[in-house]
Amino acid sequence: MRLHIVPDEKVINRCIDAFNSVFPDENVFIVFLNDEKSLPQYVQKKNQVFYVKFGSSIFWNIIGDVNKYAAIIIHFFTTDSIRFVNSINHSKIYWIEWGADLYSGLLENRGYQLYADRKILWRISTKKIPYRLYQLLYKMKLCKKTHELLHAVKKVHYFVPDSMYDEYPLLLSYYPELSHLEYKDFFYYPIDEILSDELYCSITKGNNIIIGNSSSPTGNHLSIFERLKMLGVNDKKIFVPLSYGNMNYANYISKVGEQYFGRKFNAIRDFMPLEEYNKFLLSADVFIYGNWRQEAVGNILIALFIGGKVFLDEKNPLLKFYKDKGLVIFGLNELTVGSIINQLSSNEIANNRKILNNIYSKERLYYLIKSNF
Repeated sequence: MRLHIVPDEKVINRCIDAFNSVFPDENVFIVFLNDEKSLPQYVQKKNQVFYVKFGSSIFWNIIGDVNKYAAIIIHFFTTDSIRFVNSINHSKIYWIEWGADLYSGLLENRGYQLYADRKILWRISTKKIPYRLYQLLYKMKLCKKTHELLHAVKKVHYFVPDSMYDEYPLLLSYYPELSHLEYKDFFYYPIDEILSDELYCSITKGNNIIIGNSSSPTGNHLSIFERLKMLGVNDKKIFVPLSYGNMNYANYISKVGEQYFGRKFNAIRDFMPLEEYNKFLLSADVFIYGNWRQEAVGNILIALFIGGKVFLDEKNPLLKFYKDKGLVIFGLNELTVGSIINQLSSNEIANNRKILNNIYSKERLYYLIKSNF
């Protein structure tokens, strides 16, 4: 039996199905909620899926003796899952990292830069205090979070990035004391499942630009806006998905975007049903992500598969990873008027689709689950 500690996120439903397909009746999934009366927003109720408050008597009754499980698998380190790992001892703990827990949880505290505008969090903060005081308080909070997470990670045995091996040596370069961790391969996004039938059979014929995938400050939207403003892209509309994430940041980005681009700027603030979202993606041929860390993987894969021209920041480890795999993808330094206007050739699109089908197939995912967990 394997014990999974999972957050209440959409991707988890697909993950539950995958693990249960490979190991039927051998998985228990725990979704931590804020209180015992809360209901999950995304994770669906299934056999051996439990919604509980960490530390409650119900939680420990469900868990029982942790040593009865062959493995404990942490899907993203949250505050509660950190506390859980720090409260137990087990000989086989996996950490499937999601990006935020690795970069904001550990690497940032040792100097990894996430923000093109280092004052962005202060600018959008509701606490109107001097920047230096905000910086001091932020650093103190970050140090506390890192200390607790590092204590938990030292009890972990297997480090499992979402598809990208490069994050393993990256982690060890910042934390050589974690050299005991063993790398395992895994991914959350089988291409034949994240794409609807419509997208799987479609090539974009759009003429718009989509920037980012959420209202996360790590999206570094402003640096993208400034590049596009300098280029003067006049014949394309700009769409920015901001329907989830930090709403203060979404308000700030919307305001600046309207100032920069006027009527050509469109902030997407409302949730879109799947069919509408698919049409939205097919309305664009250029997708730009300003993240300096692994983020928005599912959106990037979809954009590549439908023939979009995808630009990532050179500081993002995903760019090198994808280029090394042979994908036709571009760095922000390659962002020019010409590179935006000229679409991918049919051969380039076919190449990207072939590579993505090989790397991110459901068959390969099931093989990795069986081999590594």
